[in-house]
Parts: sequence; structure tokens; C-alpha cells
Amino acid sequence: MKKLQLEVEEDLSFLLFGLVSNHKASKLLFFLNQIESMNFERVADLDLPDYNPNSEISFSKFAHFDEENHLDFYLLANKEFGLCLFNELKQFDYLLIVRGGTEFFDDKKFSRSCMQLNGIQFIASITNPKLLSKISWII
Repeated sequence: MKKLQLEVEEDLSFLLFGLVSNHKASKLLFFLNQIESMNFERVADLDLPDYNPNSEISFSKFAHFDEENHLDFYLLANKEFGLCLFNELKQFDYLLIVRGGTEFFDDKKFSRSCMQLNGIQFIASITNPKLLSKISWII
């Protein structure tokens, strides 16, 4: 009898931006919420198990759902309590993940809008497939 093998492709259909900001998350969200009709709200933090079973490391996570354009935005702190979620992206303070109808999302216009905000010093689109694969487990 022939063996069948299930092959599952990773869902890499999202956009990833790295943000540099010297503000805390709440202040950064104030600035981001000024872009068009964004309304980020805090959601359950991303908890990572530690080697010590009595402690957990968590990274702040925020979400905005744009139902009209079928887009989900997630803002994730990349640095918390002196720790970095992704060492490969340690130059960024926050990661912004955009999922959904990304083919209709104008990432260049979004980046320009972000750069005009006082709270964001730098924003960059991240397209490295290895990093995207690593980050796909978060969302």
C-alpha cells in the first residue's frame, strides 16, 4: 500500500514592518491611531515559555481589524524587559504585521504616513523569507 504524506505550506501571506520608536507602546499607539481610521487595542500578550517553569516572558501585543478592507494589523513589542523577541530584528522596537487582503494594501503609502508621525523614527518593510517563516508562528 502506498503511503500518503500530508504537506502543509506555511502561511506567509502577510506583510511585516519593523518600527523604531523611543516611545512606550501606549504612546506609539496614540500616534498610529491617527493614521486614517486605525483603532489599535490591546489583546492578549504573546507569552513565551521560559526554561524556568515558574516564570513566563511576555511581549505586548495590540490589534486593529479593518473589516471594510479585510485587513488585520498586529503590533508586537520586539523588546520587553531587556529581552528581544527576534534577535535578527533587534534594531526594531516594534513589529507590525498586516494580514488579509494585502494585495490591495498600499504599503508604500502606509510607510510614508508612518514616517510623518512624531512617534516613529523609522519604518522598514521586511521581506526576508527566513524571517517571515520564523514570525509566521506568532499569528
